[in-house]
Amino acid sequence: MNDFYFNREQSQAKHDILRRYLVPFANKILSKWPSVDFIDGFSGPWRNVDTDNLTDTSIGIALSTLSEVAEKKGHTSSDQQIRCIFNEADPEAYARLKSFVDRSKRDFPLLKVNIFEGKFEKNAVKIKQAADHSFQLLFVDPTGYSGFPPSSLLHFKGRSSEIIVNFMRSFIERFVSGDHEANISALIGLVGEKRARFLQDTGLTINTVEKEYLKMLRSDLGYKFAGYSPIHNPDKNEIHFNLAYGTNHFAGMEVMRNAEFGALTDHDRRRFQKSLIAKGNDLFGEMLDEMEILGPYLRVRKKHLQTAERVLLQLISEHPQGLDFSELAASAQQSLFLKRAELGDVIGEMAKANLVKATWLDRGGKKPRPGDLMMKF
Repeated sequence: MNDFYFNREQSQAKHDILRRYLVPFANKILSKWPSVDFIDGFSGPWRNVDTDNLTDTSIGIALSTLSEVAEKKGHTSSDQQIRCIFNEADPEAYARLKSFVDRSKRDFPLLKVNIFEGKFEKNAVKIKQAADHSFQLLFVDPTGYSGFPPSSLLHFKGRSSEIIVNFMRSFIERFVSGDHEANISALIGLVGEKRARFLQDTGLTINTVEKEYLKMLRSDLGYKFAGYSPIHNPDKNEIHFNLAYGTNHFAGMEVMRNAEFGALTDHDRRRFQKSLIAKGNDLFGEMLDEMEILGPYLRVRKKHLQTAERVLLQLISEHPQGLDFSELAASAQQSLFLKRAELGDVIGEMAKANLVKATWLDRGGKKPRPGDLMMKF
């Protein structure tokens, strides 16, 4: 266990997802687009232990990870194709951010770096103006549930953008479950007034708020695909963070689910190891059945494998003219924590059961691939 994240394991999982996501994301984008901006709207640093290099913050992770990508891509200090933009409202945290950026410039010569001080929603226009590269990834990781209304996120919408929002489930769940006098204003700040009134009138629960948030990403911000990655608190049987993700390309969902799988599988293992330490790590710990080791994420994945056939069949039924496997997989990945290959295996079994046409056999393939048309018999 990384000492920098002791008793902050959920933050470690969140940062691990970001790290695992940034590498394939940047490589894919830079293979088609000339440049990319990473925008961190609530950068901090907060509650970090590594004060020298900020390796346990999104700041340090973005700079080190994207710098490695730039080096492998052959970027130079005179041809900086990746920019990192960090915004922070708290004066003390901003001072630490500025100090780190100033002293570490020589460590990241292949990256452009811009910093902004102030609230994200007030700086959104200026940040967008500075983010003039051809593609943007907006990372929103607040300490609470305010300061990033849809009106501020709208500045970054478009086909050349993606978004990751840390939906602070543990905070929001306590808020919506009580009779809080300011809940409607908070909801407006999250999903906009029309959606907030709808939630208030039809039933306010954490699940309905989360569903409405994804609808907002798809409808209001225009992302074709959107889904969550749940990060559990290792000391409690509850979701602490729920990373909401929006993308316009089917490959984006696959990149996110792959990053999620690696990070949250490790998170489940750390959760189990921590429970053993709490129990005294007895001699029989390593002999426990695998099902006892599996944490909440891996257990949900098993359930998703069992329900994948129903989800896929429903999606195919909604497209009687057929649906490309790439689109089908990404659509299913909005609700299923599964990889494209796993969904392909399910489709293969569905074909054996005569539920779908095995169109990939027409080209001599053994498994469906992007572009294969999925149709019912």
